[in-house]
Amino acid sequence: MASLSSPLIHHDTSTLLGLKGITIGTCIFIAGSMVTTSSQFVPALLLASQQKEDKRSRPTESGRLTPAATSTSENKQMNLNPAAALKGALDTAALSAGSGYKVAALQFSMMSKTAFVTQVPFELLSVIASGYLAYYYRSAGLAGSVWGKWAAVAGLMTAIFPLTGGLMVPIDHKIARIAGEEPAVEPYEDAPPDKDLERENTETFIKQWGGLNNIRAAMVAAAGGIGLWSLLE
Repeated sequence: MASLSSPLIHHDTSTLLGLKGITIGTCIFIAGSMVTTSSQFVPALLLASQQKEDKRSRPTESGRLTPAATSTSENKQMNLNPAAALKGALDTAALSAGSGYKVAALQFSMMSKTAFVTQVPFELLSVIASGYLAYYYRSAGLAGSVWGKWAAVAGLMTAIFPLTGGLMVPIDHKIARIAGEEPAVEPYEDAPPDKDLERENTETFIKQWGGLNNIRAAMVAAAGGIGLWSLLE
């Protein structure tokens, strides 16, 4: 039997327990948010992006050199929600906002901005808390099986940032440009925009983003699982 002085035996203070709870709780919250987005909202956005406009009802557009930014007075309550994907049809109010892919792009931009505000602070909090736990247990001379788990949690959560910034944020900007939320990098030629191409691009970008978001959710869920494993030992 190991003695009480063994580095494998440790007693957590209330502060350490609190940091563990914060880490695990934030991981569960973030993973749940990401899974909800991928499983419920992304399908609704894809449904909207796949809606083909009846060309016979298209209004005549004059050519322009640059895309017009979305009007600040435009109604952005698109009513795109999981129910749209479940019933396989979009709400009439959503379609009244314009072409299906435009609705999807605008809704995606709104979702992306909201996710940044609500998730990034918790991601940073989990990195700091788990990193401190790994540092504390290693400095206390505990076995690598103890501090290594929290180092793994910190590593997984830190890896979220390059994945998001390097692969997902560029897609965010592409969709925002289609929505008219950001100016296009290259100006349009003096001709109406190719709506069929924009619709296909919107669908492709949303699918790419959704796949990356699934990977991101799996990483966060794994971090939370490791934290729970360490807590239950």
